[in-house]
Amino acid sequence: MKNSVDVRTLLSVYEKIKTQGKPIEFGSQLEDIKCTESHDGYSVSLSDEHVSLDINFHNTYHFHTMNEDPESVINQTTTEFHNNNETQIQAFLKKLEEIDKNY
Repeated sequence: MKNSVDVRTLLSVYEKIKTQGKPIEFGSQLEDIKCTESHDGYSVSLSDEHVSLDINFHNTYHFHTMNEDPESVINQTTTEFHNNNETQIQAFLKKLEEIDKNY
């Protein structure tokens, strides 16, 4: 994965969505980004319609995209699959940067 993100920034965005977003079932939403947290508070998630991002204890994180399995995507090479996922993740990160900047 080409992404190198600052976990502190991600947590800052999470807090902004949580405090300034509208309440939804199991979390909050600001613009089209939703945030939720685990029942124990050790992990939080940020998501939109294409990507979800889990931020775990010890500042580890993992991205999930709509099409996680290259074998399930018809008529797409593995390279195209990875490029598509990377494009979705980069667009998602741009949304998070905008929220961080604007709120």
